[in-house]
Amino acid sequence: MELRMYLKILQKKWWIVLPVFLAAVTATVVLTFTQMPIYRTSTTLVVAPSPGFEDVRSFASGLNILSTRQEIASTYAEIATSRLMKNAAAEVLGLSREEKKQYTVESKVQAGTNIIVISVEGPDPVIASEMANHIANNLSRYAEDLYETFILRSLDEATVPVFPVRPNKVLNIGLATVLGLVLGVGFAFLSEYLQTPVTAEVSLNFLDPETGVYNREYFSRRLGEEMARAKRNRYPLSVALMRIEDLPFLRGPQAPRIRSEILRQISVLTNEYLRSEDVVARYNEDTFAFLLPDVSGENARAIMEYLQTRIAWTPFESSLSGLKFNLRGSVGVVSYNHNGTGRDELLAKAFDALQMAEVNENGKIHLAEENASTHV
Repeated sequence: MELRMYLKILQKKWWIVLPVFLAAVTATVVLTFTQMPIYRTSTTLVVAPSPGFEDVRSFASGLNILSTRQEIASTYAEIATSRLMKNAAAEVLGLSREEKKQYTVESKVQAGTNIIVISVEGPDPVIASEMANHIANNLSRYAEDLYETFILRSLDEATVPVFPVRPNKVLNIGLATVLGLVLGVGFAFLSEYLQTPVTAEVSLNFLDPETGVYNREYFSRRLGEEMARAKRNRYPLSVALMRIEDLPFLRGPQAPRIRSEILRQISVLTNEYLRSEDVVARYNEDTFAFLLPDVSGENARAIMEYLQTRIAWTPFESSLSGLKFNLRGSVGVVSYNHNGTGRDELLAKAFDALQMAEVNENGKIHLAEENASTHV
């Protein structure tokens, strides 16, 4: 499908896109602004050799051990997240069991260093920063007893965070906007897709399966609509019937298939030389009907004479038999003069004109006046 078709679908289905978009954005805004904010703060510690080393060589040996044994710093990081450290900090801060559950502690060793980062998340920024600092102090004291040759020194204390890390209001609303548009557009195309098979089936009911042009029922319905429009707006309207000669004389087991093939070729030819607003239909076995809006009787006669000539000059070849057919068509034309004539009566006048054309050997086309009498 072309871009214009996609845009046309979206324009037609705006009543699906807009509510879905607004629902997604509104729900996200409500959830974002009612969700409890979570703050995050961090403190950093560095693992270093103890100042109790007796000489420079021993101190250098301690540094070498730290650089080759990353598990020392990793052990301190694991201890920082233990229940022991968290409970000790919560006790100092006077937190209840339920309040303590609202805070989480994470720690990690910075890659390629001996620096430990301890992070605390929770709903209260002040408590979160104080808990991080208490855990860092408790870990430093605990480390003195764990490894006498190493100590933890504070690099940066945790500060009180100003903005929460969750929810991210700008990010959430931005994602909701994109998601709302995607869902709205998706539902619009899904609705169009689900309706397409029904539309296609209805369209097929208006087509003649043998020739591919419209069938008699559709032509009759459109004729009534165009007659009403022509009468309302005082526009000209013409109807023509063309009977293809010589086809009824085909004989043999393949005759029906050859006839269908030739009629389809004639259908393609006539559509090539008509306007998009004109209607071509198969009215009966060997007769085509033409509905020409905004065309007077004389202009319709000229158009049909041209089609008549094109058909006469075109050899129609059957792929089944390999034979070529030179065909002729008799044409009857009638114009509508907005005087209250009914649809069936106008078609009857067109058939009378067709019969007159078949009787007349000179050109085989006849234009009837719409107010002429109808043969019964």
